[in-house]
Amino acid sequence: MTFNPKIETLIIEASHRKSPHFVANVINFQQFNQDDVKDTAQQLIDDGKIQATIHFHHNNLCTIDFIPQAI
Repeated sequence: MTFNPKIETLIIEASHRKSPHFVANVINFQQFNQDDVKDTAQQLIDDGKIQATIHFHHNNLCTIDFIPQAI
């Protein structure tokens, strides 16, 4: 599995979405290989491009939870 530039673009776009206070900004990309989603998100986190946590669910779905930024 590997870093995927197409997934990177989608994650970066999703990270800029505004959500109301106390509403989580959580995304997943079921149409892509979930290991690629994880690897791409982890690289973005490691590079400081996004602040998020990665979770895998029982059905092998990778979700990305963005950490709210202080106003």
